Amino acid sequence: MLEHLINVIQKEDLELMFGAGSKVMIESVTYSTNTKKIVIHTKVIATNIDDSVDIFPTGLNMLVNEGWKYMGYNEELTLVNTLDVI
Repeated sequence: MLEHLINVIQKEDLELMFGAGSKVMIESVTYSTNTKKIVIHTKVIATNIDDSVDIFPTGLNMLVNEGWKYMGYNEELTLVNTLDVI
């Protein structure tokens, strides 16, 4: 659901940051017993390298955090991000 929220609902912001046709994939959502936080591994597939390097990972973190709160969750997150350029 988080992936859908980012790719569809936040599509305008996503494409502004990473280029037209960019997509976010949620690789995994796990719980870390050491840090007592949810760990989300996300991958953004960007189409514009010039804009992507300047905004990554801050822009992706913002999209994931907004989507997480939109779903009604308030737990603190640890985000692991990957950037792929096509």
